[in-house]
Amino acid sequence: MRKLKVLVIPSWYPNKKDPLWGNYFIKQAETLNDYMNVTMLYVDRVGLKEIYTYFKNKKTDGLNEKKHKFKFYKKTVLNYKSINLDYAYKKYTQKGYKAYLDLIKKVGKPDVILVESILPAGLVAKYIYDKENVPYVIHAHSEDIMKNKAYERFVTPIMNSASMYMAVNKSIKKIVENKIKKECYLVPNFIDCSKFELKEKRKDNEFRLISISNFYKVKALDILLKALDIVVNKKKYTNVKLRIVGTGEYKEYYESICKDLHLESNVEFMGYVKNEEIPNILKSSDALCVSSTFETFCIPIVEAFSTGLPVITTNCIGPLEIVNKENSIVTPINDIEKYADAIIKMYKQYDKYNHQDIRNYALDNYDKRKVCKKIIEILEKAK
Repeated sequence: MRKLKVLVIPSWYPNKKDPLWGNYFIKQAETLNDYMNVTMLYVDRVGLKEIYTYFKNKKTDGLNEKKHKFKFYKKTVLNYKSINLDYAYKKYTQKGYKAYLDLIKKVGKPDVILVESILPAGLVAKYIYDKENVPYVIHAHSEDIMKNKAYERFVTPIMNSASMYMAVNKSIKKIVENKIKKECYLVPNFIDCSKFELKEKRKDNEFRLISISNFYKVKALDILLKALDIVVNKKKYTNVKLRIVGTGEYKEYYESICKDLHLESNVEFMGYVKNEEIPNILKSSDALCVSSTFETFCIPIVEAFSTGLPVITTNCIGPLEIVNKENSIVTPINDIEKYADAIIKMYKQYDKYNHQDIRNYALDNYDKRKVCKKIIEILEKAK
């Protein structure tokens, strides 16, 4: 039986400034490639003030069959958004279509396009559909894009021309359905649970917390650090340690907070870590911490569950759809005292968590075999 040929067009992709940006789309494409014939087309937008980066990135444009487990095609374009949004999107779309025409000469025409987040990727998908009649499926990841009036004139035509719709959480699903008056399937992000093993038993007395995130303001790692200050320096739980995986624009800010709070002996900033290293880091941890003020989903939570780790999280929309009382403690957003209490509570009651049950929960709900089956069914209907 011939495998479905799917062209994935992501709105985001990792870059030097943010190596975790769009990281999930790569993981997803690699996994889907086990079941389908996947090619990814990424239109790399570089700001007008970054001309050196533009010319440097252009050197690696074109088809690359070795970079990932799937075929990957990149096209670098200048981003004119700072001057005029309409013109920026027009150039993005034109360059994206030109890249598509070059790509299909090499790999053939796709059966269906999978748009990962509506803007800007949906612009290229709609243009291809209008010109070549290749259907596309939208996988919506952002509420803000659909709610923002500035983007409405772009979002509405993209959504109206799509064949089918998926949303990463219930809130986005509701927004999509209210907008298009058609069914939108709930399709959460997924992982390959087989890459993760149950947490290891250690003989030391350390209680190891782990945080995995981009260093954006919404990740609120300052809340986590200040909560840890209460736990370690005020409540004297000095054996509680925190490792932080990630990088980004707030790196120096978070490191300065750590230093000001005299937490250097209890906090380790691990920087950017490759995907394949995450399972071992989680396996040697005891609990995952999520302190965000906003999350659409939260892949690290699912990865932690797959390792049997319980989670401490704020009550963001995304995490609230994933966690339950048996595997997590939920705290109010931006509440330092309550977050500190949650850390201490988990430390004291840690034996109540059944690590195998937590892993089974991830296997039953977020493993690639479960979710990919649903995605394949949707893409097959759309072609």
